[in-house]
Amino acid sequence: MLKIITFLLFFFVALISAANTDYILALKSPVSDKTYKDARADVESAGGKVTYEFRAAFKAVPISLPSEHVSTLSSKPYVEFLEEDKSVHIA
Repeated sequence: MLKIITFLLFFFVALISAANTDYILALKSPVSDKTYKDARADVESAGGKVTYEFRAAFKAVPISLPSEHVSTLSSKPYVEFLEEDKSVHIA
């Protein structure tokens, strides 16, 4: 019984620590195809995932990323800002 409890405890700790948070990664102008490729490569190398690429009026990349890599990614030269993606409600 103790082995099962220990296994479940480690499983849940690993699950929580592996969870990614959703962010909006806004890109500095001018934005080129290389900028998008660099951003995607940096996000994926940090264990994250690019969920979409906005290329029209707003140059941004919604991403899912482990929170411990936020400061590293936000220091990249192509990053305008990196903020947690949250729902906004009008009261």
